[in-house]
Amino acid sequence: MMINNSFDLSIKFHEIDLHSTLDGGQAFRWYIESDNRYRGVVCNRAVSLQNKGKIILVKINDNNSPDNIENILNDYLNTSRTYDDFYNKYDNDICLGPAIRSFKGLRVLRQDPWECLFSFITSTTNNLLRIKLHINNVSYALGEKIGPNKHDYTFPSPEKVLEAGESFLRKLGFGFRAKYLIYAANEIVNNNFSLNELRKSPYKDAKKHLTNLYGVGEKVADCVLAFSLDKNQAFPVDRHIHRALIKWYGVSKKMSLTDLSEWAIDYFGNHGSIANQYMFHRERLISRAENWGGNHIKLLAKEDFTSFSS
Repeated sequence: MMINNSFDLSIKFHEIDLHSTLDGGQAFRWYIESDNRYRGVVCNRAVSLQNKGKIILVKINDNNSPDNIENILNDYLNTSRTYDDFYNKYDNDICLGPAIRSFKGLRVLRQDPWECLFSFITSTTNNLLRIKLHINNVSYALGEKIGPNKHDYTFPSPEKVLEAGESFLRKLGFGFRAKYLIYAANEIVNNNFSLNELRKSPYKDAKKHLTNLYGVGEKVADCVLAFSLDKNQAFPVDRHIHRALIKWYGVSKKMSLTDLSEWAIDYFGNHGSIANQYMFHRERLISRAENWGGNHIKLLAKEDFTSFSS
C-alpha cells in the first residue's frame, strides 16, 4: 500500500534480531522511531525496518521503486550467511552460550566499506552518541536528501569528503580524526586504493592494507574487515571484548591487543566476527546494567538478569 510515497513490504528473513544487530555498535545511522521501527539509509535507500515474528516489515521512505529493496536488504543483513554451526558449537560456551540463547538473531552486517571505514575512524576515542552525531552531521552536510526525515540523507562519497577538506570536517566536530578521514578519502580517490577489492584478499593481506592507512589501527581495521569486507575471522578487540576474554576465557591481562586478536582467531576461527558480536553485545549490556541500572538490567541475557536480580 502506498502512503505518502512510501510502501510497506513484508519480507521473510530467518532469525534476525534488528535491535541487537542495528543497535549493537556495528553501524551508526539507525534511529528508533516511536512505533519501534528502525529508520536508516542503506545503499542510498531510506527505509524503516520492524521485527514482527519471522517477518521484517519494511517501510520505504523515499520516492524510488521498491523492486530492488529485498536484494539490498538481503545483502546488507548478510542473509546468505548461516549461523547454525556457530550456534551448535558454542551453545554451551560459558560466555557465548547465554548470549546465543538470549540474543539469537544478532547478525554481522555487510555494510558499504567506505561508510564503514569512515565510521570506525570516527569511533577512535569516541562514544556511541558522538559517533552517531558526527556521522549524521557529515551526511546532512555533504550527502543528498532522499526522504522527509532529518536522517534521510545519503552518505557522502570519498570525492565529496575530499573536496570538503580537513578544515570542514573539523568544523563538524571530527577533531584530530579529520586528517585521517581526508587521508583515506585521498587514497581512494587519487591513489587507486580499492576497498571492494579487499573482499577478494586473504584476511591478513586485507588487514595489512587497511593498517597502512594513516590513523587506522588494528581495531579499526578489524571492524571494517568484519562488518563490510566478508572477513569472518576478524575479531576487533575493544575494552568490552578485552574484559570478556579475561573474565570468561582466562587470557592474561598482560596480552597486547594484537596478541588477543590472534588468540581469538586461533580459538574461534571463521566464527570470529559473529562470536565477537555476541560477546560484545552481552558484555556491553552487563557494563550498562552495572553502571546505570534501571531498565538496562531488563535488557541483559537471561542468566545475567537472574544474577542481577538475586
